[in-house]
Amino acid sequence: MISIYCSEKLDGLASAAIALRHATLSKLPAHFAGFLHQDTLHEELIDMANLKGQLIFILDISFSPEDLPFIETITASNKIIYWNTTDKESIIIPSKITDASKENKSSAELTCSRFIPLDFVAKQLATLAHQIKYWQLGDERALKLQDIITFGYDPKELLEHLAKGILWTDKFETFHCEHNAKKIIAFEELMRTLAIKPYLSYRFGFALASHLLSSPDACQKILDSHAGVDVAIALYRDGRIALRRRDNCQINVKNLAELFGGGGQPYAAGARLKTTVTKDTFEQALFNIDQAFKNHYLQSSP
Repeated sequence: MISIYCSEKLDGLASAAIALRHATLSKLPAHFAGFLHQDTLHEELIDMANLKGQLIFILDISFSPEDLPFIETITASNKIIYWNTTDKESIIIPSKITDASKENKSSAELTCSRFIPLDFVAKQLATLAHQIKYWQLGDERALKLQDIITFGYDPKELLEHLAKGILWTDKFETFHCEHNAKKIIAFEELMRTLAIKPYLSYRFGFALASHLLSSPDACQKILDSHAGVDVAIALYRDGRIALRRRDNCQINVKNLAELFGGGGQPYAAGARLKTTVTKDTFEQALFNIDQAFKNHYLQSSP
């Protein structure tokens, strides 16, 4: 059985849909095994270590040296058949087939090129998921699909539709409309909590985000709404932290995420606090993060 894991982003899910379509066309048994997240990857890899006899696809996920012991445990009883990443800084993990970042291709484009490059549906999915800039998608359907992924639409149902070339349905539209109104309110609430703090010569904007907002959406809203913010940081109730920087900013947010056991890329990263973050605890969480950042820059200064 092929077990497909991917990031909880459109690129990851589009990659998974292409992989599932490839398996179906090849008459190979396959299923969606779940999402992986950069900020909780260690815990998720520990869970994967319990798998036995699986052929594994890992799509749109990057790894750090600290992940290798978990990967070794997984591959002791399973086989990673295919892995791809768009992160140029990711280490290479043991896999039968590997596609690392190439010419700014998306994960879906890598998966399509690798397995079914001439398939119309696969090419359509690859085009749909292509990211013009870090987290800005160039197709309205892509934006709406990313929304319903964030809103919590059943990923297995969504994946099955995408793998068949069904990119949008009336059910998707109804779900999107119902939740999009709440998203607008969530943006307003996000900006009401904005707190700005200086580090080095840059200003960081911190805000408490609803689960209805994806990390790209939340951080982009902060950057778009306040010209003085160089780095946007969204905190979520479950303890997640999302970090994004402006194009002309030199701050490496991946290094900041690593202070809390997270990771990502220099321009966009994520981590997770050990406690939940509510309106009542936001100030305390902000204080703890502020202290960690100050210590980091103090230690790294000459």
